[in-house]
Amino acid sequence: MLYFDYTATTPIDEEVLETYIRVEKNFFGNSTSLHKFGQMSNYMYEKASDEIRDVLKIPDHNIVFTANATEANNLGIYGLVLKQESGKIITTKIEHPSVYEVFKDLEKRGYEIIFLDINQDGIIDLQELEKHLSKDVILVSVMWVNNIIGSVQPIKDIIELVQEYPKTKLHVDCVQGMGKIIPDFDFSEIDLMSISAHKIYGPKGVGALFFRKQIELERRLYGSEAQLGVKPGTISVGLAAALCKTLKKHLPLTKEHYQYVHKLNQYLRQGLSNFDYIVLNSGENASPYILNLSLKDLNGETLVHFLESHEIYVSTGSACSSKLKKPERTIYCLTNDVKRATSSIRISLSHLTTKEEIDKLLEILEKAKHV
Repeated sequence: MLYFDYTATTPIDEEVLETYIRVEKNFFGNSTSLHKFGQMSNYMYEKASDEIRDVLKIPDHNIVFTANATEANNLGIYGLVLKQESGKIITTKIEHPSVYEVFKDLEKRGYEIIFLDINQDGIIDLQELEKHLSKDVILVSVMWVNNIIGSVQPIKDIIELVQEYPKTKLHVDCVQGMGKIIPDFDFSEIDLMSISAHKIYGPKGVGALFFRKQIELERRLYGSEAQLGVKPGTISVGLAAALCKTLKKHLPLTKEHYQYVHKLNQYLRQGLSNFDYIVLNSGENASPYILNLSLKDLNGETLVHFLESHEIYVSTGSACSSKLKKPERTIYCLTNDVKRATSSIRISLSHLTTKEEIDKLLEILEKAKHV
């Protein structure tokens, strides 16, 4: 099996798994219980939270552990926006569905939503953002690294623009950047952000929403006062500890892994340049972990299943089906080409990927022109 779908999910790291099992076995008491065993679990929960704050250098942020980044994005955006009856929101046309669909819903509720365009590299125009910023803007939401084409947004510049408007909050979906891209900004300068453990070799079932302690979020869920009432319910201390472990282990390796994957990406790009029936959708400056391409006159889902028949696993990165053939939104925004947007696939790499695996992928892709 050759796995090239690391953007969708990653295998769990053995040390992270061991941490989860150990903590879940030894600290299974309910962390909200008043007895000693419950308070031992609460201590581990608080310890994991504090260590995450330390590693991300966000001492003034609350942490809410969620089931995934989708839940984190929903709780954060709805929680902030619904505190205000009206207001303008700025985002992009290529956000992850857990952000984009939230804003489409808020638009129906009467909020004014500005969806920024992208250039040929998948990057927003900072001048366009600046033009739309005003005292009426309550939220700007821009993902750090796009999950389809890997474009890396200029978060540092966005932070500087947003900071000119004290009432405007910045939300950043950090899922595909965390542990993969070295930030040129401080996480402490972001008002709200979301991450997911299983994208960086942690377990499925845990993500996190971070938000400044001065921000009060409207409740979307009701129950106990656990996790500030934002995500009430019994906390899995094991999952919190596992997220902590994966951040502490993999963040220090970001530069080393990036350099290795960048070389693999360049090697793959060089190999693909020999195929005149393939066009790349990911720019040269995109995250090296993601390479999106389109094949002329071949549906993306068809190519996924062709590669699957050779035990090679990639993704379309879209919700398209063989019946609907719905264009991938990000690729369509990038190219304004329906055919290109329905014929795209996403190859995603890892520090676990080898050059020999890429050679095999190129060998099979060469046969795809005859499909």
